Amino acid sequence: MSISTDSDSDRVPRLHEEPEIIKFIRLDAVQYEGDWAPEKYDADLARDIFESSIEDAVEAERLGFDGIMCTEHHFDGWTLIPSPNLYLAAVAMRTTRLRIGQSVQILTFHNPWRLAEEAGMLDILSNGRAELGVGKGNFSIERDRYGFGLDDIEARFHENFELLTKALHKDSITFDGKYNRIAVPSTVYPKPFGPPLRPWVAALKPESVERIGRAGDNLYGFMAPDAAGNLERYVNAAHEAGHEVSGANYLTTTSIIVAPTDKEAKQLQERAQASAWETMIGRGLPAEEAKLFMPLFGGAVVGSPQTVLDQLAAGLQLTGARRLNLVMRLRSMPKDVSRQTQHLFATEVMPHLRHFSA
Repeated sequence: MSISTDSDSDRVPRLHEEPEIIKFIRLDAVQYEGDWAPEKYDADLARDIFESSIEDAVEAERLGFDGIMCTEHHFDGWTLIPSPNLYLAAVAMRTTRLRIGQSVQILTFHNPWRLAEEAGMLDILSNGRAELGVGKGNFSIERDRYGFGLDDIEARFHENFELLTKALHKDSITFDGKYNRIAVPSTVYPKPFGPPLRPWVAALKPESVERIGRAGDNLYGFMAPDAAGNLERYVNAAHEAGHEVSGANYLTTTSIIVAPTDKEAKQLQERAQASAWETMIGRGLPAEEAKLFMPLFGGAVVGSPQTVLDQLAAGLQLTGARRLNLVMRLRSMPKDVSRQTQHLFATEVMPHLRHFSA
């Protein structure tokens, strides 16, 4: 497939643009469904899973989704995407309208200059469809294997984020930090299409939400009761710093299962939750940490199209977010089930939420 050469005016609006509508993003983890024992790894199965997930993205575009995002994880078969940008480049070559981004890149694990270069490559290859999502990483077992303590994670993230944004916004830069040093003036090539990418930054704590607002960046969070008030904190902090933001700059995430009836959806949820719990405990997560992530990986919004519509409308009302990031392909769930969720959501839920007003 050749790279599109459309003009600037034909490029797909970025996710935070068009605040008058709700935008819908498919979030993929691309989990390995085979045996995790290293000696039983099946490369053919991994290839089939990648191809099936890319087909899901192609179908999502046909159904009218606005974007696709993918996770980043390491050290086991929880996901087959240790390198989000490599996967997203493959998606870009099979699609033309989907926005593509990371949910999220674990900025503490990487060289920020390299990620700035990859962001530029992805944006050029996709004709300006790249989004940039960053965070500190959510699973303790991955941080521990890299040898990072919580204090080190904080310090690395903030320094790496400073260099990443500086590299994307400016030319001929130098940098002298604790973890990164660029002594000779340097410029990222290729740079993304302008204006500079506005990153989606993951945050859970109120002080982090306010910090993102003051910087004028986009906010990424979860659809949960404790998220109430985050939009107000974010908008107020942004306005005090001279930035204009709204719910269109707020991406909220949850997992969904849509089936013809509530009963069928609940049965699927029970299977998904059992698999998610078994897998997270099998990875070595402490039980309290596994409980925290169950809504994201075990089906949080579940039911018939009408039930899911009602629950998501309530979630949008609660959070004030106008960007929905949805996990639909849950571990151990047959692909035809996740595709049923995607199809029912796109045809019977999404049209009713597109112009939702909180």
